[in-house]
Amino acid sequence: MIEKKYIDVIREFDLNIDNYVIDLQSKIEDINFDIGTSIVFVMTSDLDTKAIFSNIKKQGLYLFELNVDSLYPNVKYRKTKLKRFADDWKKKKNDSFFSSSIIQSRLKKYEQFNEEWIPLYIGKNKNLNKRLIEHVDLDPKKQTYAMKLRHRPSFSNAKYRVSILELDVKNYDFIVPHIERVLRDKYVPIVGKQ
Repeated sequence: MIEKKYIDVIREFDLNIDNYVIDLQSKIEDINFDIGTSIVFVMTSDLDTKAIFSNIKKQGLYLFELNVDSLYPNVKYRKTKLKRFADDWKKKKNDSFFSSSIIQSRLKKYEQFNEEWIPLYIGKNKNLNKRLIEHVDLDPKKQTYAMKLRHRPSFSNAKYRVSILELDVKNYDFIVPHIERVLRDKYVPIVGKQ
C-alpha cells in the first residue's frame, strides 16, 4: 500500500515536469544570444583568455561563432572553406585529441550561407569563465571534451565571437538543458553534440 502511494506521487511529479517543460519550451522560442555584448577575439599565440573572459563569472549558456573568411582569406568559395575547415578539424580529432566532432549534416547547411559568422559551438556550464577558457586553452592531452582552439595550428589568426546568456537560476540542472536544446536547434552549430 505504501509503495503504491510513492509510485503515484512520482508519476504525478513526472507529469508536472512534462507540463513545465512544454510551458518552458513555448516561452523560450524567442530567446537569442545578445550579439551586442559579444566578445570578439583573434586566435593568436599571445591571446590572454583570462583577461578577455574575466568579466564572465556566472552560470549559463554560451555560443562560439567562427568567421570563416578570417580563417582562409585566400580561398574564394564558402563551400571550399567549410570543407577545408572540416578536414583541418578532423586532423586533430584523429590524433587522440579529445574534442567535439564536426556534424556533417549541419556543415552542409552553411555551404550557401552568406553571413559573416557561422555558429560553431553551443554549450552550458555553471562556471562560464572556466569553461570558455578551456575551449581555448585546455591541454590537448586532457580528456575533457573542449574545442581546444589554441592547439589547432590551422586555425591561428581565425576570428571568433563568443556570446553569453547568463542564467543565474536555482534549478539550473533542470532548466538550462532545455534552453540549450532549443538554442542548438535554432542556431545549428557545426561542432558539438547530436
